[in-house]
Amino acid sequence: MENPHSILKKVFGYDGFRPGQEQIVSRLLAGQDVLAVMPTGAGKSICYQVPALLLPGITIVVSPLVSLMKDQVGALVQAGVAAAFLNNSLTDNQKALMLRRAREGWYKIIYVAPERLEMPGFQRFAQEREISMVTVDEAHCISQWGQDFRPSYLRIKEFVETLPKRPVIGAFTATATAHVRDDIRSHLDLHDPYEVITSFDRPNLYFGTRRALPSEKPRVLLDLVLKERDNAGIIYCSTTKQVDETTRLLQSRGIRAAAYHAKLDPETRRKNQDDFLYDRVQIMVATNAFGMGIDKPNVRFVIHYNMPKDLESYYQEAGRAGRDGQKSVAVLLVSRHDKATLARRLTAAFPPKDFIAHVYDEICRYLSLPMGEGFGAVFEFDPAVMCERYKLDYNRVMTSIGFLERAGYLTFVEELERRSRVMITVERHLLYDEVVDSCHEAVMLDLLRNYPGLFADYVFIDEQAVAYRCGLTPEDVYKALIAMRRQHILDYVPRSLTPYIFFTANRCPGEKLVIEQAIYERRRDSMKKRLDAMSAFAFDDTDCRVRRMLQYFGQRLEPGYGCGSCDICRSLSLIHISEPTSLRC
Repeated sequence: MENPHSILKKVFGYDGFRPGQEQIVSRLLAGQDVLAVMPTGAGKSICYQVPALLLPGITIVVSPLVSLMKDQVGALVQAGVAAAFLNNSLTDNQKALMLRRAREGWYKIIYVAPERLEMPGFQRFAQEREISMVTVDEAHCISQWGQDFRPSYLRIKEFVETLPKRPVIGAFTATATAHVRDDIRSHLDLHDPYEVITSFDRPNLYFGTRRALPSEKPRVLLDLVLKERDNAGIIYCSTTKQVDETTRLLQSRGIRAAAYHAKLDPETRRKNQDDFLYDRVQIMVATNAFGMGIDKPNVRFVIHYNMPKDLESYYQEAGRAGRDGQKSVAVLLVSRHDKATLARRLTAAFPPKDFIAHVYDEICRYLSLPMGEGFGAVFEFDPAVMCERYKLDYNRVMTSIGFLERAGYLTFVEELERRSRVMITVERHLLYDEVVDSCHEAVMLDLLRNYPGLFADYVFIDEQAVAYRCGLTPEDVYKALIAMRRQHILDYVPRSLTPYIFFTANRCPGEKLVIEQAIYERRRDSMKKRLDAMSAFAFDDTDCRVRRMLQYFGQRLEPGYGCGSCDICRSLSLIHISEPTSLRC
């Protein structure tokens, strides 16, 4: 009979569990919810994959990371585990096939993006099959006080409540302050959870800062990289422009470097990522879009060219060095201007409520949306064009849109794929009772014949092709789809060459917006504390840097604790990587 140790050996090839893993596995198998805060590289995935293979039903792993899904499912399949993932990287036919196989019981582990939990096809599958465990990866995304809040995570609890039988829930994250842990417990409704916080200390990592004027940073960076010889490393930059400039700088010196950021096309990003993972390039220069779910054990250095947004982000990104336990280096380049940059981030992230109201009014004016109307309306919306027309600051506008989204007034979506999409939102047996207009019926029948998977998820369509087959004009098809959307028969997102905005409430006067002051102030205070902690870590040379981090994450330390290896503990005001071997002794 299989047990955790036999699964660990047979499937994953390990002789024993790392500290903390076995206790988590045992609690999940016993039906107890778990909240685990485990630093990058501590082996979170083993903690839910092992019990998933021993529990009787299916395990759903909720994750926002497409790259992690692909990598982990690929590794599981290679190990003989029936696993699959569901996210926007799949074609419509692939999604439909995956859901059909899931309903037929093909899989033991299914990775899913949080937004997919609300899709009718996925919900039907979850009602038909036994769900033994729901694992929430990157669980800090559920907290509005965290650094990566995602509203879609708030709906995980509702999904669990709709299941015929409540599964055991495991929540995992690499970083979480006490506030964030409270939110995870509450928003997931964890029942008497077993909680484990693995030490955040990474004794194999050297943490240090290097002071440099902005004009000196390229030279300092080159010095650091060249002294690392052929070691693999990651350089984080705050903007895509800085990524491109830094990549060109390294390449001009004969260094094998590649870039990674959101403005590169998906194929280029995939190629550059694979080149780095398989050592065809030495250095990845990237925005913070790179790294989540990437498992490359031999990264020897991580350099932050610009100031990270907070210690959570910095710890996760720096922690991608030395995942194999070997001595590695994390260096933060700082200048005196960075303090002002941090202060500007707070101002930009929390515009006054009257500015948020002004942005709302300007969006409605820009889109010619009448007062009292708009619920369910979808508009093409390029915020950069609006900002140019009305002379508004782009960053402050985007931050204001974020507050409007959280308050439930609108949803802003910026996608790479902008073809028209349709998803049928009524049950199949009710469909023909709802569609009564002959033109609507012709369009619906054509959709059903030519676009599989409409009941499961959004499917890309071609209105011109539909019109040709139905003997209608494209305008007729568009009007029919809009009308059926208003009847809540289907959801239709028209083709768009720009981002779009979806109104989730009728327009009201800006001064009537309800953005709770207490929540606004608590979020602002929370961000200020994070920025202050980041500033103290970077600029205060009187205390051990590791000590500061560990205390920030709530880890209890012995009086007088010092890591003994960071630049402060070595009694240096500047770090020196001129003798890299001395850092890895």
